[in-house]
Amino acid sequence: MTMPDASSLDLPVSRFLADHPASRTVLAELGVAASADAEFMASAAPFLSMGSLLTLNGLSATLFLAAVDAAGRSAKGPGGMTPLFCDGWTPGGPGLRLFLSLPCPLKAPMGIALENLRDSLTPDAPWPRMFMDSCGKHTLNDLAAGLTRPEEVPDMVVSAGLNGFLSKSFRDRFAGGGLLAELPQAMHPALAAAGLADPRRVCRIYAVNPLVLVAVPSRLNGLPVPRSFEDLLNPAYAGKIGLCGPPETAGDSTLLLDIRLRHGLSAVADLGRAMLCDTHPAQIFRPAPGAKAPPIGVMPAFFANAAPRQGDVEIIWPDGGALASPLFVMVKETAKAALDPLLDFFLGKETAAIAAGAALPPTLPGADASLPPGASVRFLGWDVLESQDLGPLIAESGAAFAKAYYSREG
Repeated sequence: MTMPDASSLDLPVSRFLADHPASRTVLAELGVAASADAEFMASAAPFLSMGSLLTLNGLSATLFLAAVDAAGRSAKGPGGMTPLFCDGWTPGGPGLRLFLSLPCPLKAPMGIALENLRDSLTPDAPWPRMFMDSCGKHTLNDLAAGLTRPEEVPDMVVSAGLNGFLSKSFRDRFAGGGLLAELPQAMHPALAAAGLADPRRVCRIYAVNPLVLVAVPSRLNGLPVPRSFEDLLNPAYAGKIGLCGPPETAGDSTLLLDIRLRHGLSAVADLGRAMLCDTHPAQIFRPAPGAKAPPIGVMPAFFANAAPRQGDVEIIWPDGGALASPLFVMVKETAKAALDPLLDFFLGKETAAIAAGAALPPTLPGADASLPPGASVRFLGWDVLESQDLGPLIAESGAAFAKAYYSREG
């Protein structure tokens, strides 16, 4: 059995684990939970090097290699394993690879459209191996801020949300020097004022996922319907606002970040004391018999538009703009020519039409922006993304929210 040396730490995690199966046990003993996570193995392990995984977890490479060596020598059976999925690695290199992360309403229609696109190409046309996440943790979205080597960056990234690919650390390392290709930044007039165009021109936001308010006036007992996210800070609405997801994730970090940057951490704590978490949108639209459903909800526009309604449900496009979570594309300069059909697809009319049909306003000029009359969107801002790392901001905001949420129960 070949024991690992320092150069093997440059291999993707998936390949290192395949070559040195004893390293799984070592990582588990060192508390690296990601290595046993299916989401991590499917979406991040084919890109992230083992050396980077150790660095992200504050582990010594020298001690890790020694532990793997010792564990491998004492192990019985064959000295290698075949990955449960194809990681795309070959001795000549990994080939073209695409990391794909889509919001729920796009997964099925985009999957069909991508199959149709591949069928339309000649059999010898370049086509990347695709690695998809499924909205879990330990994905490449979560870990992208910690990538340090160009080879860890996928040839194409199609992602969604305020994640590590938009972080200052990722952009400072990879957005200059020609690694990432410059992409068109022309915006639909209805979205131009939101400032979605990337000043470095390497990230193309092709659509946005707007966060809106939903209210049932008959359950508000005379209180006015909130018209903005700032209205939610009014103590009168405490206990009347439902948010999808547990307090630890606070449904959507976009909301917490916006409140944090505009009004400070104390306002985030106020929101934590006011909200009811783990409220699925369906509970607001159609509560179960006998359930005391919150009269106000914060949710993506596609949920608000798709859920079956009963009673006097009102969807409110917030004054000052719906908070926009970005859907974006990046591609390596060296892969751009080979991936042009895919790039044209994601930045073109078909994807714009699919996004608009899912209540995700596309940015393509001339497309149907699917915005209500007079509505606008509000983006966190490239100035924020360029000046502050998202990870600490999200963690700080989430911690303040969760602490306040649980303190009201004590």
